[in-house]
Amino acid sequence: MSYIESNLMVDEEMVHITRLHPIILLFPAAATSLLAGSFAILESVPYAQLVVAVFLFVSLWRLTDRLILFLSSEFGVTSKRVLGKTGFIRRTSLDIVLGKVEAIRLSQSILGRVLNYGDIEVTGTGGTDEVLRFIPDPLVFRKVVQEQLAALEEGDRKDAESVHR
Repeated sequence: MSYIESNLMVDEEMVHITRLHPIILLFPAAATSLLAGSFAILESVPYAQLVVAVFLFVSLWRLTDRLILFLSSEFGVTSKRVLGKTGFIRRTSLDIVLGKVEAIRLSQSILGRVLNYGDIEVTGTGGTDEVLRFIPDPLVFRKVVQEQLAALEEGDRKDAESVHR
């Protein structure tokens, strides 16, 4: 069971769930591959191989860090909240009640447009800003949040009309 599913409130339904885009693994994986190849080629130059080995260790460390982040992060929209969790040992979580969301912004770089990922900034009342980075299909995520906000407003409007009757 995922973090978000295990933290649902009573009468709350999961509407959309996503993880990080795999692009976060691209550069560490490419650097590790390049350094591993260099290490093998420089077999006859021990000092150069030692330097490459140090950089290869750092690159492997970064790749492992990014892989753990990729596997342990999730973001979701429920019928009542926008939720997010990143990290495994050092965890960061986001929990914004839909009624407190003032704005939702989408930022995409050129590469993000091509590979379909972006950053979503959720602004809550009181000026709190939460940025969800490397979200795949960010247009869908933003649309789902906006639909849930509209449904919440519609429900509030119907409740207000029934009170006035």
